[in-house]
Amino acid sequence: MGQFATMVMSMLKVGCIGFGGGSALIPVLQKEAVQDKGLITEEELDSNIVAASITPGALPVEMASGIGKKVGGFWGMYAGATAMAFPGAFFVMVFMIFTSLLGPKIVSQVNFASIGITTYIILILAEYIITTLKKARNNRGGMIQAMIVILTVWMFNGEKSIFTLMGIKETPIFGASTVKVFVVAFFVIICTGGKFRSVWFPISAVISVVFLLIHGKAKVIDLPYADIAVVVLMIVLTIVRLIMNFPVVDRFEWGQIKKIGIEILLWLGYLLVLCLPAILISGKSLLFIGQGLLSALMSFGGGDAYLSVAHGLFVDEGMISSAQFYGEVVTAANILPGSILCKVLSGIGYAWGYELTDSIWGGVALALAGFASATAASCAVFDVVKMMYDRWKSMPMFQTLTDLIRPIVSGLLISVGISLYNTNCIIEDNAGWGWGSVLFLMLVVTGVLILMQRKKIHPVIQVLSSIGIALVACNLYELV
Repeated sequence: MGQFATMVMSMLKVGCIGFGGGSALIPVLQKEAVQDKGLITEEELDSNIVAASITPGALPVEMASGIGKKVGGFWGMYAGATAMAFPGAFFVMVFMIFTSLLGPKIVSQVNFASIGITTYIILILAEYIITTLKKARNNRGGMIQAMIVILTVWMFNGEKSIFTLMGIKETPIFGASTVKVFVVAFFVIICTGGKFRSVWFPISAVISVVFLLIHGKAKVIDLPYADIAVVVLMIVLTIVRLIMNFPVVDRFEWGQIKKIGIEILLWLGYLLVLCLPAILISGKSLLFIGQGLLSALMSFGGGDAYLSVAHGLFVDEGMISSAQFYGEVVTAANILPGSILCKVLSGIGYAWGYELTDSIWGGVALALAGFASATAASCAVFDVVKMMYDRWKSMPMFQTLTDLIRPIVSGLLISVGISLYNTNCIIEDNAGWGWGSVLFLMLVVTGVLILMQRKKIHPVIQVLSSIGIALVACNLYELV
């Protein structure tokens, strides 16, 4: 029970400081769940990362369910996912209530506090990347390979953040999402069998670059049916190489299939219980719940990609106005911690529920239904993918992916760190403080955090100190 409570509190803590999206929380979870609390091993966390990264839904919530399941079985699975997802959903709901009362004042203070928290997270991202390189150094040629992977992933994923930082208005050539990065990684590793000196490496590498050029932001290759042709080619080659490398399929036993079926039913029960208040208030809630589940299952490519899905399913269908969606829900989702998916669905649920019932309690009931839809859909699919990966991860090709997972994530984290800094610069520009104000503040906070880490000050105090310094400094900037 002590470890169970520790796990719940750890997931709540990470959910409360979850700025920067799913990828940004990977090193935070690694530090909290592996290093500090010893809830799971490094290998178990890497397994969760792979399964969550190729699964639709909320990545940090999925990883929290995996950690919770390891600690406390089915109940731990529920508790871990709920603890991770709840803070973001709750903060959005409270934000939408208070913005109607306090207006822009609360928005500015949340922005000021976020500068301190994002500085804390950037420091953890940097520590994760440095640790990855240190671990790779222990293997012959490992550091060179790790650096090549990190820089390659950053090149394909991070153009947008670099362009924003440098004020370049051009459209990025690639701008690949996390999902596309992992799709390409899986494809290359399966084709090569994990052996990069194989003749299959240049073949798979060329096809991967063509895939990224077709699906890149700039659409460098924009030929009719080219995307379908390349995807089909990748699927065919993947199947062929799997058959060539592994003629004997490691089949699932009936007990494993039964277990995953039970877990899916448990998530459906979770969904029903949390959605019951909304259903009792209005039968129309079923429409929102159905749309919410569908949107979660379509949530590939991270938070920004989910916004377009939500726009199509909720704004275009007239469930929420465009002004309210972008003016309230998206604003709250961008400046508050937590999963974009959970925050947006909860925010839409609150807005629609309030309009439907003309009461705060109606809004709260529908926000709870949005929270449940995002969590249940994400975790149910994650459970299936995680079981498949755990079954086959002993294969050499998946062993290679396991070895490369930290460098791949590190490449993604460089982009996340730059994006977090860019967000703080936008706050600086909107406030009119002058260039360098936020950078100076972030350096001060970083110095304080490094000093506190050397003194082994508790992480919660570090976070609170970061918030306090940022709030005081930003409000002084406002006076000046």
